[in-house]
Amino acid sequence: MSEYCNNCFCCGCYLVPRYKRLVNNVFPQNPQHGLDKNNLEKLRFYAVVKPEKLDKSFRYMSEKVARYLRHRNKPFVILGIKAMNDTMKTCYQQLNTFVDHYLDALRLVLEEKNDLELTEHAVSSFEAFCEIREEAPNYQRNYEFFVDRFTELCHNNSDTNKTKFRCLGLRGHHALIRKTANDELQNDVWKHMDKIVPSIVFNMEVREQDRQSIPTTPTSSQYNLGVTTAPDQIELIERGTALANDNPAILAVIVLRDLFCRAHLNNITACVQPILIHLDNHDKWIPVDFPKYIFSEIMNSIKHHNSYLIIELLLGHLEKHFHQQDTANIKTSIMKVIQDCMVFAAATTGAGSTMFTGISRLLKFLRQSFQIQYTSNANNSLSNNQDEHEFQTAVINGIGDFAEKLPDFQMMEIMQFIITSLATLNQGYEETTNDSKDATLKLQILLLKTVKKVASTYQTVHRRETSTQTTFPHQLFDPLLKMMNAPEPEVRLIVLEILQSLVDRRQYADKLRKIKLPKDISQLELPTETKANRLFDIAFMKKFGRQFLSQLYACILMDNNTNDIFHAIYCLMNLVTLEAGDKDVLVDVIHFCFKIQCDLTKISDSNGNLHQSSQRRLSNTNENSIHALIAAYFNLMSKLNGISAFSQHVNEVVRNRERHAPYSLPANAFNSNTDETIPSRIPKDCLFSQEIVANALDASGHDTSKFDREYRPEPGRLFFKDYMIDS
Repeated sequence: MSEYCNNCFCCGCYLVPRYKRLVNNVFPQNPQHGLDKNNLEKLRFYAVVKPEKLDKSFRYMSEKVARYLRHRNKPFVILGIKAMNDTMKTCYQQLNTFVDHYLDALRLVLEEKNDLELTEHAVSSFEAFCEIREEAPNYQRNYEFFVDRFTELCHNNSDTNKTKFRCLGLRGHHALIRKTANDELQNDVWKHMDKIVPSIVFNMEVREQDRQSIPTTPTSSQYNLGVTTAPDQIELIERGTALANDNPAILAVIVLRDLFCRAHLNNITACVQPILIHLDNHDKWIPVDFPKYIFSEIMNSIKHHNSYLIIELLLGHLEKHFHQQDTANIKTSIMKVIQDCMVFAAATTGAGSTMFTGISRLLKFLRQSFQIQYTSNANNSLSNNQDEHEFQTAVINGIGDFAEKLPDFQMMEIMQFIITSLATLNQGYEETTNDSKDATLKLQILLLKTVKKVASTYQTVHRRETSTQTTFPHQLFDPLLKMMNAPEPEVRLIVLEILQSLVDRRQYADKLRKIKLPKDISQLELPTETKANRLFDIAFMKKFGRQFLSQLYACILMDNNTNDIFHAIYCLMNLVTLEAGDKDVLVDVIHFCFKIQCDLTKISDSNGNLHQSSQRRLSNTNENSIHALIAAYFNLMSKLNGISAFSQHVNEVVRNRERHAPYSLPANAFNSNTDETIPSRIPKDCLFSQEIVANALDASGHDTSKFDREYRPEPGRLFFKDYMIDS
């Protein structure tokens, strides 16, 4: 009898522990009948009453699953997974006591790589496990196997079940992200972003028509930019659309959104760098649509105050490509992605200093690109030259988008910074070649175009009431005015357009860009009276108006002016007068015009007595263009201010010119087909009379005492330091 007892045998059966009998009883004789619910309930109750037995129970279930796998008994493997999953949900408070055995069983099941059914049950069970919130995480737990297996599933290329396997891999990654991303005590998942993120991006590569079916989160709306997507919203989208459609492209987007929605500041770099590396390694930057698509989803999902970190990472990646060769088109694509990211960036996140640093980096890229382009020109590489030009255009637009997000004072700082960084044109001219001088000039023009782009963003409604002192700080105003006299026409034109953008508060520039003589000025929709709240700082004009007109005087008498420059000068003169809305400013500009007219008559004097401020004689075409410009300005101001005597005199002079000097009217003066052999002198009755205009202004209440003395431009240096000569 003792022999039987020692062998644990009594009454014809082995004496087995109760937890094993409960586990065995869960499995039915026929797997089609499913788990025995009564015995499963007994197992749950036993686990609650005897929590110390959980470790042994799960170890035994794991051994049974392993045995069933070895015998290829798939139905019982599935039942084993379900039993473990059900018991785990009941005893989640003691999860750390048995989780290792549970994960070991899932590993064994997931190693059956070609079995879709087993893989699906294992992933579903893993998702249920990841939904359990743990109060005391196990720091020794390692998910590396699951990351590798899910990554392998995401890249599955099976002929029959490729889509389903990829969806299972994405679901596994998503479950792991939800499990560990928001738990500060579990940082394991962030170590594997170099595997998880490329798997997500790989499955996002779909045709454009498929992409349109991807659900849009609330942040995709143009009315909700900057509002982050909550995790519960993403899960709702997932369950309602992605899993139902069984589409890996849709699911990949949702996983990416959820990942960046949960990512903290310290983890964003770990998520973005794998994307950049993936796009590099697989040549996905061109065409730019796919990178734009990825980063638009990221910017839609990321926490608002972290959005600028994405741009910083992209700028850093762009810098890396400058150390490589023949990547101008890739640099252009990266720059376009940065532009798009700026649409989602906020203006009030306190990241102004970051933005300023970003613009400094973009200026550095612009110079480097120009140096590459200059080298390409020397080597006659036309294709590379065109690529660099496209990149430079993208950078200029990008700087404008950067500046648009900055407060007014920082926009001014950006323009000051760019202008002070202009390369010196005349410095060392004796030692440099003509090619070098030409290259330096082109770089200056490129930087001025950048300033112009920033200035154009300044014209927004909320800046209408900004004072002129704010618009024109001394450090910005002086260089711009002095550069109006640069020897190069293209430089002068860009500077004039920059000044137009900064002066124009009511968007009148488009109505004044062409020099013409309209009989009915009401069609221009310009103001007929000065408003009480003046938009242009009168005190500023009284302080700096003389300096402005002196520089304009030198500019208008340059011998190489083009029609575009004359149109820009005309527009700027009108804008200054209209925005000031002041009688004294109007008189000053009219007095200035008479000074120009007087100098023109002296320049064209048949005796050859040139005015002392003129270094050379103007062409007949330019002289007539200036006469036409003055006529157009007088015509507009006389009618706009309702000075009838002034307007009648203008009409009389215009009629005389139509008969005796039609070449001095805008319709002919700015016609490229005008014959250069036209007379250089204009008849006296075709000139404006300063006496008649002064009397008309005096009768209308204007102070014309300035007409009693000759107008003299402000003495001193007329040119900016880059072009400095003594006047």
